[in-house]
Formats: sequence, structure tokens, C-alpha cells
Amino acid sequence: MSKTVSIRDTVTRTWHHVMPVDTNPLSKLHGGRIIDWMLSSASVACTRYSRGGVVLGAVDSLYFLRQVGLWNLVEVKSFIGYSGRSSMEVGVVADSLDLKTGESEVISVANMAFVAVDGEGRPRPVPHAIKPDEGEYEIYAMAEERYRRRREALAMRDKESLDITPYAEGSRFRMLSSHTVTLSDTLHGVLMFGGRLLHMIDEMAAALVSRYCSGVVVTGAVDSMLFYHPIRVGMLMDIELAINHVGGTSAEVGAKVVVENPLSGIRRHATTAFFTFIHLGDDSKPRRMPAYTPITEDERRRYEEAGRRYLVRREKLTEASRQAEMYRRL
Repeated sequence: MSKTVSIRDTVTRTWHHVMPVDTNPLSKLHGGRIIDWMLSSASVACTRYSRGGVVLGAVDSLYFLRQVGLWNLVEVKSFIGYSGRSSMEVGVVADSLDLKTGESEVISVANMAFVAVDGEGRPRPVPHAIKPDEGEYEIYAMAEERYRRRREALAMRDKESLDITPYAEGSRFRMLSSHTVTLSDTLHGVLMFGGRLLHMIDEMAAALVSRYCSGVVVTGAVDSMLFYHPIRVGMLMDIELAINHVGGTSAEVGAKVVVENPLSGIRRHATTAFFTFIHLGDDSKPRRMPAYTPITEDERRRYEEAGRRYLVRREKLTEASRQAEMYRRL
């Protein structure tokens, strides 16, 4: 029988000092670094809760609410809001602490899902179940709803994993990078750590947008994403990126990850992610992007799809801020 614990019982905190290696040319915390910190904190919470190895299964949303300067401290808090047989719904909130003023502000909030795995990377049951205490019921209900929606979406996982067609092959603003997955990319020596993958995508996508606008960009959001196929040590990994949409001061980049077994040559679609970046001037304030007009049929299709995702992000942003305040109170 599973042992029940409250949401507060699962809270894990990690602290990080923002150093020069963590920052962009404007001395602000790099988005890829905070993504890595948030996923690392979440993985610690899930490892402790499940008593074993875990792997990132999905990101429901990840929003950057404020910039963070050099030398500040960042506290990342993560917790389990709901769990199924093998999966765990995780909420994460990051705060910055200004050492000069002593003021603390929310900088990022995210929801994601991890899966408990055995030594071979296969799903295994978790030994706990969440029983919310007073004041935790809303967080529990939201996490349970995300779990339900994700199970419906995962019904298409096998079909999606077979989609290995090139991403935006004819795009004028495209980037491709190939990698071998090594032990240094993992947490437990079998499957690639999700924080490592998202950090890599963030750096590549930022470079693509920075080249487009000839300026400095910062990460604004990461849209919902699912993993359709595991990324194992020894696999070859292709990351294909393209600019899908450019607005007033922001741009969306799509990134498709395809993995290959080098012995059999079998290729599978691992995941597709969408990152939003904001163009900043020397004063660290948003600056207008160069105008973008889609030309080809594929560019127009991706532009329209990205426009719809933009509207969804705008709607979710207010809710994300509200969730951040709820998570901070745990």
C-alpha cells in the first residue's frame, strides 16, 4: 500500500549564486541556466519522492517573469502536486534575492512531469501518494487536471515518435546541430537529463534569434512539450531549429529532436519544443525585432500556428503569475 504524504512534505529547495558564467552580455541570468536549475531541483524532489531514478516526461509550461542580475541569489522550490502509478506532476518556482536590498521577487514558474524509472530506464511504480493538507487542495486539483490531460495527449505518443521528417527544411532562418549522448548528459547513466537537453536547445535557439536581430535576446517562455521516445546514452541526436514567428519585440523558435540508434540506424522523434525570445537593447529593455514576412507555404503555415500559440501564452501568463504566488506559500 502506498504511503501518503502532503504536498508540503515533498518540497525541495536549492540555492544558486548568479555568477558571470551564468549570464548573457547584459549581465542578466541566462534562460538556459535557470531552466537547468529548475529541472535539477524538480528531479531531486522526484528522486526523493519515488526512491529511485527519474526522467523528464513533459513540460506543461515554463514562464520567465523577471530578469535577474549578476551576483544575486536564486532560490528554486519544487514539489510534487500529484502522482500516478509511475509519473509525478511537479510545480517549480524560482525567486531572486537581491543581496543589496534584501528584496525577493518571483523570476520564473513552471509545471512539468517526471517518470520514475528503473536501472534500465523503464517505468516503475512510486511508493507514495499525495494526500493534500488544508490549503493544498487547489494545487492538487490543478496538478491532477494536468495529469489527466497529459494522459490523453500521450495516446498519440507512438504515432508521433515515427514522425522523423525534417523540421522547416526550407526555412530561411534555420539551424541544425548533431550530438552523441554521453554519460555526462545523464543523471543516472542511462537516459539523457531533460535539463541538459533544454539548456542545449535554449542556447542554440538564442543564437539563431540573436543572429536574426543582430542583438541580445533573453528567453521568455517554453511552451508545453511531451517526450515521445527516450533519449539513451550512445544515441545520436539531431536538433533542428527554425524561427516560426516574429512579433514586435519577440520571436518564437521551434526545435525538433530526432534520435538515432547508431547500430540499427533506426530514427525516432523524441520531442518538439517551442521557445520564445525577447530582443533587448543596451538598456535591458525590449527592443523591436526586424520585420519578418513568411514567404513559402511552410513558413506561412508555421507562422499561423505560432500565432495561435502566442495567444494561448498570453492567456496563460496571468495564471502563471497567480500560480507562482501559490507555490511560494508552500
